[in-house]
Amino acid sequence: MTGPTRLDRIIPQMGRDLRLGFAQRGGFYEDADLDAERRPHRAFDVDLARAEGLDTLVQAIAMRLKTRRGELAALGHPGYGSRHHELMGEPNVQRTRDLIKLYVLQALRDEPRIRRVQSVEVVPEHQPPRETVRISLSVEVIDAPTPVNLVLPFSLGVSL
Repeated sequence: MTGPTRLDRIIPQMGRDLRLGFAQRGGFYEDADLDAERRPHRAFDVDLARAEGLDTLVQAIAMRLKTRRGELAALGHPGYGSRHHELMGEPNVQRTRDLIKLYVLQALRDEPRIRRVQSVEVVPEHQPPRETVRISLSVEVIDAPTPVNLVLPFSLGVSL
């Protein structure tokens, strides 16, 4: 019998969570809903899916950045989320992108599973810049051999 793999040691530190399914793939973490999976040889063959290991962390980072800071205060989590949503309606200029980066870094600082943020890059999606930016992250995770990379779009446009 062999000992635990590196992933087996990471899973308890990353935790387990219900897996979210997103309406679009490829970094568009919008319209989340609980994901389901088929369970063979069970009376009920569909159950809620679980996220484990690094998948849990990627989902947690996406949700932390998609949540406005203070939005969960009524649930006892006033500091959860990011402030970059405060910049909606601002022009897509370097100063705004620098503030987005600052607010993202502040939000990631509160994630205990991240050892160090290697990089955060905020760039306009189009040239000349329109209202959408791309936030690219690379983070070192506790006890993980490779960094986790994540790309999230963010619109500065005001939706009515």
